[in-house]
Amino acid sequence: MRQFTLVIIIALAATFAGCGPENPLGRKAISGKVTLDGGPLEQGNIEFHPLDGGVQSGGVVTGGSYSIPAHQGATPGKYRVAITDFVPSAPQPAGYIPGDPLPPTPKPKIPPQWNSNSQHTIEVKKEGPFEFNFEVTTTKK
Repeated sequence: MRQFTLVIIIALAATFAGCGPENPLGRKAISGKVTLDGGPLEQGNIEFHPLDGGVQSGGVVTGGSYSIPAHQGATPGKYRVAITDFVPSAPQPAGYIPGDPLPPTPKPKIPPQWNSNSQHTIEVKKEGPFEFNFEVTTTKK
């Protein structure tokens, strides 16, 4: 009987070993919408860069929406927001021979003020809501 009890105790200890908190950093699931000149950003990426010791996070924008689960989300703090759109590669022309010049790659639609030069910020607080929407506009000429 003593061996049986010992086996049970060892089995229980092994079961619970490593069962710490699933979210030790306190990350928050975040989501929202991204529009470009009033319409949904069809494909792109959104990144949240910590300004005060948080954890970098990011996700994919599809059909104007993004959703980042808690295990990949942001910890409470302030973040710089960077948004980029999906820029497809220029197609190779018919009869392309390696070494020939390729057509120019399409330019991104999102202006640098929303990615490489972004000064846009959010603050993730300890309590929600954790929805952040962004309205990106381009300069029309």
